[in-house]
Amino acid sequence: MNEFPTDTYTLIDTGDNQRLEQVGPYRVIRPAALALYPKSRPELWDGADGVYIKNETGSGHWDWRGGKKGRKSPDPDTEFLLNVHDFRVKIRFTPFGHLGIFPEQLVNWQLLQMLGPALPPGSEALNLFAYSGLSTLACLSGGMAVCHLDASKGMVEWARENAAASNLSGGKVRWIVEDVVKFIRREVKRKRPYAGVILDPPTFGRGSKGEVWKIERDLPELLDHLIHDLCGGEPEFVILTCHSTGFTGHTLARLLGGRIAPEHRDRGVFVANELFIPEEVGRTVYPSGSAAVFLSKRLKHLAE
Repeated sequence: MNEFPTDTYTLIDTGDNQRLEQVGPYRVIRPAALALYPKSRPELWDGADGVYIKNETGSGHWDWRGGKKGRKSPDPDTEFLLNVHDFRVKIRFTPFGHLGIFPEQLVNWQLLQMLGPALPPGSEALNLFAYSGLSTLACLSGGMAVCHLDASKGMVEWARENAAASNLSGGKVRWIVEDVVKFIRREVKRKRPYAGVILDPPTFGRGSKGEVWKIERDLPELLDHLIHDLCGGEPEFVILTCHSTGFTGHTLARLLGGRIAPEHRDRGVFVANELFIPEEVGRTVYPSGSAAVFLSKRLKHLAE
């Protein structure tokens, strides 16, 4: 009998630069760069259904073993629905080792669900680098309108499917496939108002037309456009998360703070923290990135 649920996601254990996860019916092993310590329960790792093996170029492949009980391995196109937080989402074992979910974002999904009722009716959030859209689902379930933007057409379609599976297709959402920087520059010219911004920028990426994104070079300029130009220096909220080496929560908070109007900044609140995933058998957490959140005077009670 499986001691971990097979209808959701569970981080079982980490160690030896790997993580052991229960992803629906499959138990898989993926790289974990910060797991520089021994596994808590090595016996649980025996008979994993699959291992993601990363190569020197940053890509990799899945090695499906069938599990010690002979469970059938998924084929490359396997997709299935999983319960994640309040949502029903599609999981796929991608060639890059991703699943379609980032469980460390749970605290931000919960915050987004609370923001909607605290904002004026019709408030719209801008979700950039939006991937498979769980932050978009959180906004919709909290009653906010959303502009969901990603450079990958496939990712935007994945997010739309997640909205449908979670019964949130009726929410007010614009699905946009576009390079982030180009889109924001146009929105600034249009003077389109947004209540707040959500962004989880990659370290490196390419836009739909080959545009190159480098976080050290491009994030400061993007924040200038988002916070200063688009929100007039007075956003209701900003949720900035990052998985790039060297970008701590306090670094991200300073990046935000320097672009928010001083009086508005002083009346609001900043929260800088580490993203993490609870680990079942280690009775601890696995660090998975950094976050900085700004909430305006209207919303800062939600940080208490």
